[in-house]
Amino acid sequence: MAGGGTKGKGGKASTAAKVANKKRKAPQSNQGNVHQKRVKAADKTPVKKGKPSAAKKVKKAAAASQVEEDDDVEIADEDIEFFESHDQFSSFLSTMDRNAISKSTKKTSSLNKPVREPKSLEEIESAPRAAPAEAKKSTIDISTKLPVKTFDGALQPNKLMEEIVEEAEEEGGDDDQEDDEDDEDGGDGSELGSGDEEMSDLEVEEITDFQEPSAPAKKPATISLDELKAMQARRLHAKKEELALLCESILESPEDAVKKSKEHPEQLSKFQQLHAMCEDTDVTLVKLAMLSELSVLLDVLPDYRIRIGSEAASSGPQKKRVKEMKEFESGMLNQYQTFLKFLSATATTNLSTLHPNQMTRTATQQIEFGVAETAVKCLAELLKVKYAFNFNLNLIHAMVPLADSPFVSIQRPVCDAFEVVFKTDKSGLAPLEIVKDMANYVKKRHHRVSERMIKTLLAMPLDVTMEAGEIARRVAKSSRKKRRRQQKEGDTIATGLKEAEAVVDKSERDKTQADILHELVLIYFRILKNSTYSPAMPAVLEGLTKFAYLINLEIMIDLMKVLKALLKEDILPLSAALQAILTGIKTLQGPGQELKVDEKDFVDHLYRLLLRFAQGENVACFNTALLCVEAVFIKRKEIVVDRVAAFIKRLLVVSMFLYPHQMLAVSALIRSLFHRYSKLHQLLETDQDRVASGMYRADVDDPDFCNPFASACWELSFLGKHYHPVVASFSTGTANLEPSLPNEHPKAMLERYDTVTSGEFVPKVPVPKPNPLHTKIQKQKKSKAVFVQQTFANPSPFLEDCLALDTTDHLTHDVNCFFVSVE
Repeated sequence: MAGGGTKGKGGKASTAAKVANKKRKAPQSNQGNVHQKRVKAADKTPVKKGKPSAAKKVKKAAAASQVEEDDDVEIADEDIEFFESHDQFSSFLSTMDRNAISKSTKKTSSLNKPVREPKSLEEIESAPRAAPAEAKKSTIDISTKLPVKTFDGALQPNKLMEEIVEEAEEEGGDDDQEDDEDDEDGGDGSELGSGDEEMSDLEVEEITDFQEPSAPAKKPATISLDELKAMQARRLHAKKEELALLCESILESPEDAVKKSKEHPEQLSKFQQLHAMCEDTDVTLVKLAMLSELSVLLDVLPDYRIRIGSEAASSGPQKKRVKEMKEFESGMLNQYQTFLKFLSATATTNLSTLHPNQMTRTATQQIEFGVAETAVKCLAELLKVKYAFNFNLNLIHAMVPLADSPFVSIQRPVCDAFEVVFKTDKSGLAPLEIVKDMANYVKKRHHRVSERMIKTLLAMPLDVTMEAGEIARRVAKSSRKKRRRQQKEGDTIATGLKEAEAVVDKSERDKTQADILHELVLIYFRILKNSTYSPAMPAVLEGLTKFAYLINLEIMIDLMKVLKALLKEDILPLSAALQAILTGIKTLQGPGQELKVDEKDFVDHLYRLLLRFAQGENVACFNTALLCVEAVFIKRKEIVVDRVAAFIKRLLVVSMFLYPHQMLAVSALIRSLFHRYSKLHQLLETDQDRVASGMYRADVDDPDFCNPFASACWELSFLGKHYHPVVASFSTGTANLEPSLPNEHPKAMLERYDTVTSGEFVPKVPVPKPNPLHTKIQKQKKSKAVFVQQTFANPSPFLEDCLALDTTDHLTHDVNCFFVSVE
C-alpha cells in the first residue's frame, strides 16, 4: 500500500506527537480556514457486468486498503491540552490497526439483517406455479451437434454454434480491455497514496468498497400437486388435534377459557382461538370448528337467562366469587353473540350468490353452499335448546327468512327447529316471537311464501279460544298490577315465592296463546285475501281447518265469504279446493252452528270435484275427499237421503279408477253409510223391487237432481270379482250389509293396504302348493322307460337309406314310424 509505506518509513509515531503536530498547525486557521487534507478519488470508470478478472481483484484489494481522512475535523486547543495531560492513557491509539478499520462493513450489515421466517402454507399456495419438470425443455449442448448435410451433398456449418463462438470472443476482448484500464487506475492510486504522508488518523474518510453485481434471485421452489395435497392433509390433521385439545381444555375449565391466554402470541382467549378457526381457509376445518364451537357452547352455557346489571350496581363492593361469576357470564355472552353473528352472516352471504333455478354450480358456489348448510344447522340446534336464552330474538329473526329458502336442505332444519320449539316451550313466549316475525315476513314478501313455512304452524298446540283469551288477558293484567303493588310495599316474600314456582301461570299462558292465535289468523287471512293463488294456499286452508273452532263469529263470517268466493272462481287446484271445502264444513259444524248457514254450497262443490279423480288428477289427495264426505254425512245427520245416495253412486263410479287400497277405503265408507241410513238399502235391490222411476243422471253435478234411486249399486258386483282378494271379499261383504269392524274405517284401510308407498302387493301372494300329479309322473319316469313316437309325413331319401341299413331292428322300407328310447 502506497499510503501505508510512506508512513512506515519514519516508524510508528506516538499519538502525543501527532497531537502536538496538530497544535502547531491549528493557529494558522484562526479565521475558520482550517487546513484540511483529503484523498482525491480516482476517476471512476463504468463497471461492466461479468466475471471480474485478476486485475480487478488487485484493484479492489488496493482500494480496500486505502484510508481517507476526514476533511471536516477541527481540533480545538482544549482537546490538545487534554491529550498532552493524559498521554499515558492514549497509548492505545498507536497500536490501532488501520487496515482493519478500513475494511468493508458489508459483513456487519449482512449480520444485522433480520432473519427471514420460513414461508407458511398460504404463501406457498399463493406463489405462482412453475411448469412440471417433464414439461421443461432440456438444455441441448450445441457443440456436440454435427453439421447439416444438404441435398446436393454439401456440408452446412452449424450457424448457432458459430454465433456462440463469436459472442465468446467478443466477451474475451472486452475483458482484456477492462484489465488494461484497471492497471492504469492502479497506477494512479499509487501516486495519490504517496502524497498523503501527513494525513491524520482522525481525518479519515470512509471509502466505499467495490460492489460486485448482485447474483440473480433464485426462483421459488416448485411444489407438485401431490406434495401440496400431502401438505394440506398434514396441516388439517394437525389442526384437528389442536381443535380437539382446545375443546377439551375449554370444557375442563370454562372460567379460564374466557380469560386472555398469555401463551398465545396475540393473547387470545381459548374461546377466541376456537372461533378463529371458523375463519380459516380450509373448508373442512371451518365446518369442524363451527360444529365444535356449537357443541362447546351447548355444554357450557347455563340454562338460566343471564342478567347483566348496570355499571352503578357492579361498581360497589362485591365478593371475589361473585365478581368472577359476573365476568365469566359477561365473557360467555360476548362469545355467544359473536358466534351468532358469524353464523347468520355466513348463511346469508353464501346463499345470496345462489339462484334456486340454477342447474349447475361452480366449485366455489358448491363450497359456499356446504358452509351455509353447516351454519344453518348450527343455528337450528341452538334454537332447539337455547330458545329461552339471551339473544333468542336475534336468533329467531335470523332464522325466519331461512324457513322460506328455496333450497330444501336449508329449509328443512329450520322448520324442524320451529316445530320443536312450538311443542317444547310451555310458556309460549318463544313461539309468539316466531309467529310475529313470520307475520312481518309474510307482509314483506307480499304473501308469496313457501307452503312448508306455513305448514310449520300446524304444530302449534293451541287450545284457547279468542273469548277465553280476552278473559285471560284481563286476569293477567290484574295479577301484574298486584305484583307491582307488592314490590312497592316491600313484600319480597310473596314475590320470591311467585318467582320460585316452577309452574307457568295459567292466565299468562292463556294470554300468550290468544296472542299466538291472533297472529296465526292474521297470517292466514292475509294470504287468502291479498293473493290470487299462493303456493301456501293448501297449508293456509289446512291451518284454518285445524284452528277454526277457536276463532270468534265475526272472523268466521268473513272466512265463509272468502272461501265461497275462492270456490266460485274455480282457480284452486284439486287439493286446495278440497281443503277449502273441509275448512268450511268444519267451521260451520263448530262455533259456526249459531250462524244457521246451509252447507249446500260446499256439498255441491264436493260432489263436482269427486268426478275429477276418475280423470286421474292428483289421487294423492283422495284422503281429504273422504274426510269431507265423513264430515258431511257421518259426523252429522243428513236430512235429504237422496243427496247421500247420489254420493254413494258417485263414489262407486270413481272407485273403479283408483288403486286397491283406495277402493277398500271407499267400500268401508259406503258400508258405514249403509248402516247409518237404512233408506239406502234399496240401492242394493234389483230393478223389479225398486219403486223409483226415471233414469239415473250421472252427468248432473247437482246431487239433488241426479235421481240416484233409479239405479242400483252394480259396481259392487264388479268389485267382487277384482284381482285383489281383499277388495273382492270386502266388496261382497258390503253388498251383503255385513257389519263394520272397529279397524275397518277408511283411514285404516288406506294405510294398511297401501301398495304405492311400499311398492309391494298387500297382502303378499302365497306360493302355490305343488300338484300331486307331478309326483306321480316322476315316479313313473323312474320305474319304466318312456317312448315317444314320431311320425314322419314325408321321410327324406337319406332317412330311408339309413333305415334300410339298420338290420338290427329288422325294419322294412315301407315303415312309416320308428321308436326312440328316452331315458
